[in-house]
Amino acid sequence: MIVGRPISEICRELAISAQASHQTVLAQILRMASLEAAQSGVRYHDGDSSIQDRLVGTWDWDIANDRVYADSKFARLFGVNADLASRGTPLQDWLDAIHPDDIDDVTAAINRSLTTGQVFSREYRVVSHGDTHWVYARGKCTLDSSGKAVRFPGAIVDITREKIDDHHFSIVPT
Repeated sequence: MIVGRPISEICRELAISAQASHQTVLAQILRMASLEAAQSGVRYHDGDSSIQDRLVGTWDWDIANDRVYADSKFARLFGVNADLASRGTPLQDWLDAIHPDDIDDVTAAINRSLTTGQVFSREYRVVSHGDTHWVYARGKCTLDSSGKAVRFPGAIVDITREKIDDHHFSIVPT
């Protein structure tokens, strides 16, 4: 018996919502995530809660000015004040929340995206307020005509419950 909704379907719904809100870059990222999830066959099974109740956040990194602008959900995951996040904070403020065991992989993936324009797609842990959360982040760096990275928007989803269910372990605060 197959339980739960396909993640690809949920990402597709979020893409439609983002497009309706004129967030075209986010909509494109979510469409790409939908295709990737369809290939993997991953399903979401969380009882009666809807995807709208999930912690889905967005960011937009202005690379030249080193300012990450984020919504309140993204800020909450990383332990950054929501007002500061909406005004933009340095990338380091966000990197500081990444679990020490994951930071090298995440920064390498960010650097790869900055130099190649490749899609950034990673699962990793963030630690804030004494709690550890697993997240799935996906973004795409925008390069200018000379190949220089200028913007890096994306979306993030808290996947802690799925990690616990998949691996049958508890995430312990660090």
